[in-house]
Amino acid sequence: MSGEQSGRDWHTDFDLNDASFGNVFNEVCDDLVATCPVARSTVGDGYWVASRYDDVSRILREWRTFSSADGIIGVNRPSDQPLFKPNEIDPPAHDDLRKAMNPYFTVSMIARHEAQIRGIVHGLVDKFISDGEVEVVGQFADSIPSLAFCQAVASMPLDDMPFLQKTFHDAITGPIEQRGENWLKGQAYMEQFLELRRSQSRRDDIVDAILHFEFPDGQPYSLTERAGTLTQLTAGGIETTGAIISGALLHLATKPDDCARLRADPALLAPAVEEFLRFFVAAPCLGRRVKKDTEIAGTTLAAGDYLVYNLGGANRDPAQFERPHELDIERSPNRHLTFAAGVHHCIGLHLARLNIRVALQVFLERVPSFALRDGFEVRYQGGITRSITALEFTFQNRM
Repeated sequence: MSGEQSGRDWHTDFDLNDASFGNVFNEVCDDLVATCPVARSTVGDGYWVASRYDDVSRILREWRTFSSADGIIGVNRPSDQPLFKPNEIDPPAHDDLRKAMNPYFTVSMIARHEAQIRGIVHGLVDKFISDGEVEVVGQFADSIPSLAFCQAVASMPLDDMPFLQKTFHDAITGPIEQRGENWLKGQAYMEQFLELRRSQSRRDDIVDAILHFEFPDGQPYSLTERAGTLTQLTAGGIETTGAIISGALLHLATKPDDCARLRADPALLAPAVEEFLRFFVAAPCLGRRVKKDTEIAGTTLAAGDYLVYNLGGANRDPAQFERPHELDIERSPNRHLTFAAGVHHCIGLHLARLNIRVALQVFLERVPSFALRDGFEVRYQGGITRSITALEFTFQNRM
């Protein structure tokens, strides 16, 4: 039957939490783009899934029709998980809060953190470089975005990083019945951190921006909601940027010609980062609430329906990308949708790009001749995020 992978008909029985989804993700996306631009799920109250580039781009930009205000994690969302501002509110309130936060995520502001982030990455390599082997996900890739944001951008205590990384990892990819509990644990930490910062002198950083912001129309913005804002900023990078770094290093370990080209020509790193972002999209399946009757690719959606937008499909749509199934480190143009689009586009995109670039630069500089450990099988977890679960490399430890 058309649409079947791993025994499931993804056209009419789509399920983000199918245990096989991460591993069959590309095949499912390619099939949906080619033959079923709007799929259907019967999970819970049911939801739709749009996969073609133009449709996904429209959903992301038309916030009045496709609203974030009921939550962007609308599938199997824990009942005790709060809505997070600004991602889960719409304009004008969204725009007011983003305006206060944006100055701390500009290209020039993020560039100020590069030296510290580079030091963080070197520190991670120092811990394994003499071993001749590394588990990339746990020892390197996933640690970089959490340390970069929490230390360099938000000045959180270093000793708390293992707790935050595990808590938010479990909140996003752990057992469904435990996700709400972990979100609340992470948010409780952020609330205590904000209380501490409130008692200290202002530093004019993103934490102060959140702590001292007030909505112009006077609507309340409680300490718990402020903690939710800081929670989403922290959690977002941990489960996405790390996945891109792992995917990029997997590609370079298995495509030595591309690895050699990047070592020989650092100018290729900029387009390569964009292609890694396109190919290993790490948060592919968030959603919107349909606010008024509309139509997508011939399918009628009613007001109140929930709609998942599939960035994985959009980034592999042959109507937008030539040879979309190939990873081309020199691809140009590359109008991927990994950072979304419209008013809700990713606020941390410049930080993510910096983290990926520095991670790859340092790894290529210091880790020679790396390859997958013999017999190691790469596996992916899937859902609202997609990432490699583990990645074992061996290398010559002469550097």
